[in-house]
Amino acid sequence: MNKSPIPFLSFNLILIFAICLCAFNLQASEPKKAPHFDKIRLQLKYYHQFQFAGYYAALHKGFYKNEGLDVELLEGGTVNTVDIVLQGEAEYGVSANDILIERINKKPVVLLASIFQSSPSIFLSLKQSEINTAHDLINKRVMLLDEYRDPELLAIFYKEGIPLDNIYRLTTTYDINDLITGKTDVLNAYSTNEPYFLGEQGIDYTIIYPQNYGIDFYGDGIFTTEKEIKNNPKRVDAFIRATKKGWEYALKNQDEVIDILINTYGVKKSKKHLQFEAKQIQKLILNDYVEIGHINPGRLDNIARICAQMGMVSTNYDLSGFIYKQEQFKTPKWLKWALVISVIIISIVVVISFYLYVFNKQLKKAVDRQTTNISLKNEELIKSEKRFREVIENLPSGAILVEGNVLFTNKKAFEITEYTNKETPDINSWFTTLYRDHKEINYQIYLNSKSENFKNPTITSITTKSGKIKQVEFHAYRFDGKEIWLMNDISKRIETEQALIASEYKLRTYIDESPNGLVIFDKNSKVKFANPAFLKLFDIKESHEINYHIKDFFSPLQLTKNFEMMKQLLDTGKVQGEVMVKSIENRNFPAFISAVKLHNDEFLGFLMDTSPLKQVENKLKAALEKAEESDRLKSAFLANMSHEIRTPMNGILGFSQLLLKENLSQDKKEQYIDILNQNGRQLLEIINNIIDISYLEVKQLKVVKSTFSISKLFSDLDTLFKIEKPKYHKEDLEISFTSHIPQELDQIESDLGKIKQVLINLVNNALKFTKDGYIKISAKLSESKLFFIVEDSGIGIPKEKHDIIFERFGQIENVYTRQFGGAGLGLPISKGIIELLNGKLKLESNQNKGSKFQFYIPIQEKEIEPKENNNQQSRFSWTGKKILIVDDVDININFLEELLDNTGANITISKNGKEALNLCKSGYQPDLILMDIQMPEMNGLDATKEIRKHLKNTPIIAQTAYASENDKRLALSAGCNDFFSKPLNPEKLLNRINQFFLARS
Repeated sequence: MNKSPIPFLSFNLILIFAICLCAFNLQASEPKKAPHFDKIRLQLKYYHQFQFAGYYAALHKGFYKNEGLDVELLEGGTVNTVDIVLQGEAEYGVSANDILIERINKKPVVLLASIFQSSPSIFLSLKQSEINTAHDLINKRVMLLDEYRDPELLAIFYKEGIPLDNIYRLTTTYDINDLITGKTDVLNAYSTNEPYFLGEQGIDYTIIYPQNYGIDFYGDGIFTTEKEIKNNPKRVDAFIRATKKGWEYALKNQDEVIDILINTYGVKKSKKHLQFEAKQIQKLILNDYVEIGHINPGRLDNIARICAQMGMVSTNYDLSGFIYKQEQFKTPKWLKWALVISVIIISIVVVISFYLYVFNKQLKKAVDRQTTNISLKNEELIKSEKRFREVIENLPSGAILVEGNVLFTNKKAFEITEYTNKETPDINSWFTTLYRDHKEINYQIYLNSKSENFKNPTITSITTKSGKIKQVEFHAYRFDGKEIWLMNDISKRIETEQALIASEYKLRTYIDESPNGLVIFDKNSKVKFANPAFLKLFDIKESHEINYHIKDFFSPLQLTKNFEMMKQLLDTGKVQGEVMVKSIENRNFPAFISAVKLHNDEFLGFLMDTSPLKQVENKLKAALEKAEESDRLKSAFLANMSHEIRTPMNGILGFSQLLLKENLSQDKKEQYIDILNQNGRQLLEIINNIIDISYLEVKQLKVVKSTFSISKLFSDLDTLFKIEKPKYHKEDLEISFTSHIPQELDQIESDLGKIKQVLINLVNNALKFTKDGYIKISAKLSESKLFFIVEDSGIGIPKEKHDIIFERFGQIENVYTRQFGGAGLGLPISKGIIELLNGKLKLESNQNKGSKFQFYIPIQEKEIEPKENNNQQSRFSWTGKKILIVDDVDININFLEELLDNTGANITISKNGKEALNLCKSGYQPDLILMDIQMPEMNGLDATKEIRKHLKNTPIIAQTAYASENDKRLALSAGCNDFFSKPLNPEKLLNRINQFFLARS
């Protein structure tokens, strides 16, 4: 029979109890002190709110008391918590990333725990402002904390390459109303607070998260000084433990802590607002996935590196001693207990190994209980995993959770890629689907980044499901054997950057190619930048260093005005005006200057050389004066023409009345008729001159070339002036015409009428101003140019009048013209005709020494042709010929009837074109029609067109007071055979009629 094991079991239990008692005595061997509470102060960062819920819970739930601490919570606001702690006004403080900067700057602060794993700092703007990306902040008013107290927000500008000078930085008020009322465009805010106010008012808003730009800084953490750690290490540990417990309790019992805030601390926020804040804070603490207070040294190093790149701290920073570590060489209490427990467990195992069968039932029960516990823990793990995935799902960035080879993607990742999680369930499908033609390259990039522990972000191109190419940025992290990739679509950002680059290129091109000077200078007038046009204006070589001040370019000619404009710019921030400046070569020139103040205490100046404008302005001024003078002269010309026309008209009308007197002798009648004839010719000359000067003004005078003889021309002019000379009562004046042109070259081709008109004008002009002596007219050929010289021994022309006598309206006030009579149009007309013939008129004259006019025209020489004897009789016999006269003016009809009276022709009269057309339609067939153009009912042109439908071959001669080439062309186009202008030349008209009759017979 076996011996009962119970006594032996009792003995072993007693042995185990003794071992435990020894272990307890070992632990309790340290002397125990009476309970004592250390009084400490914790400086909060801002005013009482859920942001500090863990500290309220630790205080009011007794966690600080349990650790022997009597904690006073000091409300924050606009204070600097680091300064408060370093000055000894508090032992502990709450702050964010600014304590890292202070540590690098040699301040003896130590980070105890990072409570917020992500920073709540954001940029908040109204949606209506259309500020969606960091680049939209350029030239906007942005509220920020002073200096470097918003490092995660400042890092956005650094990452995007935006200088802080490109924004209008305002000191933050954290007042949401400043954003709503438009005092600022962008407010630095907390994602846990300010968005609630806008949401409650129904105001749409936009948030710019630093995380979207690869900036994931820590948020609030607790810190103390090196001195506190050195003097009170146990108190530091106790404070950390109690604080962590307080945060664990606060996050699990949010409504209870909210009631404490409202009832105990008098927080004015609504319960709903505090609940919103609690929910957002829990997302930042991530207590379901990360131990509260966890600090990643590598992450802190990355934050420090970004701050160093921004120039906030030295690049040679040292973070050693910044992260708090408990005493490393003191045996921790938990290790002592672990040794004791290990001894106990070993003893139990030994006992159990001998008496296993005694405890089978008890073991089974224990296993069952353990199984139940494990099931409960598994349920907790499932719940935790679910919460973790919910957080991942609701991240503002595309998130890809990697567990081994399996991927989990959130809804933001779907928005970016357009692929569901089922379509990209693993790493291979992810790279195959999104990178298509570049899978291997991008997969290798991923492996390289992984080998470097995802030290740097990665930018790459992906192809979405719809085929769009997007630029995305990845930030990857490792934790608990998993990877998480945070993906942000930066396509718009890159487009904006490219647009900025293009815009900058355009601006640079404009600045470099601008014909006007552009310069940037500081408040001391030191030139910082000048474009090529500015350097050229001031004679500065581009290769030289620009070491000048704006004052160096002040012209001594207007020194006072220059300094006044500079003072106005400094006082008001803008100035513009015209002033004299000088180049470095002391070249003075006028310039228009416009300058404005930039937002970085620099000034932008625009400068344009106005010398060319001044020249144009002077020319315009001179042209205006000339035009005004021309208008004045034209007015005087019209007045003078009125006088010149009325003078012969007065003679014509007066002597016409005298001819009506009875009992006039034949001599008186002949005298009156001669006066009428002279005044008529004078009036006709004036009218012809007016017409010619008008045609010259509008450049409508045409050249009609023909072949003629110079000797014949001189002969005709000699005969003319032998008749005209007695009218001037200058019988002693000798007028001679001499041609030095060989007989074989006497025939030339040019416009005979216009050359004759010029010579008549010049000789008439000489007749007026030469009392006695001579007038010599000569011609010669030289190098295919025909030269005419008209030389007299008259009063001459003063030198100062040589130019004005050729101006078309310049002689109106010429005393010589007024003294000797005439309209003063002969010489301007002559000059215009000669220039029309591509020639040139030249004058040589001195007062009281006579004048010499010489002009030439280019000609084509013709060989002389034998002359035919023309014994044509001056009398015409047109017996039986029918001539139709179409005219509405009786005096014109009477003149033609008298002219044709002795020819034997039968004359028929029609008073207008319609009457003539009806006559021709009735069967009347004239042998020739003399057609006036301007008539009532139907004019001559329309009548000719209609008559031609019935009389195809009847000669029609147009006659009109209109004498332009265009009038002649219109008449011939209508069907007329020839064209005569009034007043008619009787001999020419009769000869032309006779030619038509001879041709038809």
